[in-house]
Amino acid sequence: MAELLLSGCTTSSDHLYIYPNGVRLEDSIEAAQRIGMRFVATRGSMSVGQSAGGLPPDRVVEREDDILRDSQRLIETWHDASHGAMVQVALAPCSPFSVSQDLMRESAALARSYRHRFGAQGVRLHTHLAENDHDIAYSREKFNRTPAQYAQDLGWLGDDVWHAHCVKLDDEGISLFAATRTGVAHCPCSNMRLASGIAPIRRMIDAGVPVGLGVDGSASNDAAHMVNEARQA
Repeated sequence: MAELLLSGCTTSSDHLYIYPNGVRLEDSIEAAQRIGMRFVATRGSMSVGQSAGGLPPDRVVEREDDILRDSQRLIETWHDASHGAMVQVALAPCSPFSVSQDLMRESAALARSYRHRFGAQGVRLHTHLAENDHDIAYSREKFNRTPAQYAQDLGWLGDDVWHAHCVKLDDEGISLFAATRTGVAHCPCSNMRLASGIAPIRRMIDAGVPVGLGVDGSASNDAAHMVNEARQA
């Protein structure tokens, strides 16, 4: 957060989806409050471990009932829907290969159930999508869909949704994102470091997809310097 602020970024989100040793989303929220950053804290989650065909080790997954219960608690406790709010909460199951379709659908339903209270956008949704060739292969093998088609099936398109990376978004996916005003968080340094590829950002912008910049996490980027990221993009 400090490096983001020092490089001119005053509003950020963070995708926290592993909760070992009593870690809480509040730890990030309280840090943002102390440092003075406007913050969208995403309640990430992983529920499908390796024994069930998912990517993460079983020791870091949670029960889906617990995830949804904590998601609701965090929205009720922390989400401020007012314009320019310093703290908001979004729901963010980690990725198609670490959570179930049920959790994706139920998270979207929970987030959108707050529209009557918070207005048209309700509580926003975030996940990783179409990040690399593995993502494409997994979606094809498990669901017989492209990542964008999979997102559409689950109700994960719309102006209340933004997806990280989207390096491998195809032309159909770009059209779907543009038509629904679904956002993309572009993380060029991370995409290069992980050899994921070069996201088709020019085509996205020309089509009308909302595109923002991200620095990704410390596991795949040595810096959180937003000017560097803009230069790289």
